[in-house]
Amino acid sequence: MIIDIHSHILPAYDDGAMDEEMTRKMLHQAYEGGTREIVSTSHILSNADYDRQPEIFEKFELVKAIARKEKLDMKFHLASEIYMHPDTIVDQKVSTFDDNKKYMLVEFSLRTIPEFVPEMLFNWVMVGYQPILAHPERNLKIFNTPAYAYKFAQMGVLLQMNGGSLLGIFGEHAKSLAHDLMDHDLIHFIASDGHNVYSRPIFLGDVYRYVSDRWGQERAVELMETNPRKAIRAEKIEIREPIPFAENTKKPNKIRNFLQKLGISGK
Repeated sequence: MIIDIHSHILPAYDDGAMDEEMTRKMLHQAYEGGTREIVSTSHILSNADYDRQPEIFEKFELVKAIARKEKLDMKFHLASEIYMHPDTIVDQKVSTFDDNKKYMLVEFSLRTIPEFVPEMLFNWVMVGYQPILAHPERNLKIFNTPAYAYKFAQMGVLLQMNGGSLLGIFGEHAKSLAHDLMDHDLIHFIASDGHNVYSRPIFLGDVYRYVSDRWGQERAVELMETNPRKAIRAEKIEIREPIPFAENTKKPNKIRNFLQKLGISGK
């Protein structure tokens, strides 16, 4: 049973499902791919977006109603995909999975790693949150220096890969890095990041089979069922010991200095 912790299924809310009909199609597509639980993670692009929580709650109930009408035996959970800024807050009802005050899905620019990000992530870990970094395999900075992913994991950040990256949906760079991150035991969740049924599908059946064939079924279950269930329930996730990358390039000084303060090499 697949549990998808990253999806954009709310109708007409963000850049995901454009209307109720698309939501209906997405739910059917997810179900056909073996998904039985979905976390709705609509974008929170700034603190001001929290003002839209009543709309999120209303449309979340609509999603559940659509599933009931379509006779789809699925469970739904509510969170968000939080875009990080220096002043980002994470104490709202939609910040963490089912408001469990623990696990939360976060993202930042796909082109770089803003200087404030490592310290903010580390501070969240220190106060008891468990940040999950969305789609690191699509980040240009991590592609150029994969050791950044290892550093994030050392700080206690968990990493969520988009299943489509393994299949080449986001291009060869993302596919290459996705495989490298898997080979280095740096991925803790695989999810759809589904936005529609065409270019950003929510279907994960092919991904589950691909992971099972290449890394073993135990790994597929771990990343697409066991760890997602624990995150929703706010349970501790035991992670594999990550394999470090060889570091061939220098990091920006501020990030490197911060990592060194933590006792983590930033060479």
